Amino acid sequence: MRSHKLRDIPRFTQRAKAMVWPDHFAKRVYPLVREHTLLRYESLRSLYKAACHVVRQGIKGSAVECGVARGGSGATIATALNETDPSRQIYLFDTFNGLPQPTRENPDYERAVQFTGKCRGGLEEVDGLFQRLGLRNYRLIKGLFQETLPVAETGAIALLHIDGDWYESTKVCLENLWDKVSEGGIVQIDDYGEWQGCKKAVDEFFNERGIDVQLEYVDPSARKLVKPRSRIPAA
Repeated sequence: MRSHKLRDIPRFTQRAKAMVWPDHFAKRVYPLVREHTLLRYESLRSLYKAACHVVRQGIKGSAVECGVARGGSGATIATALNETDPSRQIYLFDTFNGLPQPTRENPDYERAVQFTGKCRGGLEEVDGLFQRLGLRNYRLIKGLFQETLPVAETGAIALLHIDGDWYESTKVCLENLWDKVSEGGIVQIDDYGEWQGCKKAVDEFFNERGIDVQLEYVDPSARKLVKPRSRIPAA
């Protein structure tokens, strides 16, 4: 089986760009969401740009976030969509009760289990943030990914953000949503560089599928990729 490729961009390069070329996100969006997320600036900016990109390129579908926490990253995506194509919706999946307990399939289980219940953002808290920002293009879906994703009716997905931390959470996201991602759509995965279980799930999924993708370095934790377009066999 083919394994995916990984290309890392030095962290200082991303920060230098943000410092030298301040943009709309840095000035207007980031200040509104930074107190409502644990994600780094680089990761949030990447999500904002990705949402704008799929709209500009006409990539079919909505946005989906798995792992909402306090709502900052989801609000970043929703804001970008609201500014570029308000008809596009973002579906936000979370327990809204903090991280579930990891299983022994996580290589770093002893460390991971200490975070059970952490990163909690209540449904009312997240909804309140979106309301204060004047956003209407969203839907909150409460429950474990294993229960909600198999029956979710998201339609095609142009942008998928996976922030599930653990092996099983990440794997179930890919298994249920990858096929819904439009060709040319963007998938950003947090925790690939932070939690061994997340990395294991991502590596396994693409190796099992025999999918050759390139993961691009976003920050020490996050990676992103563009879903490859289908190759039409030569006649």
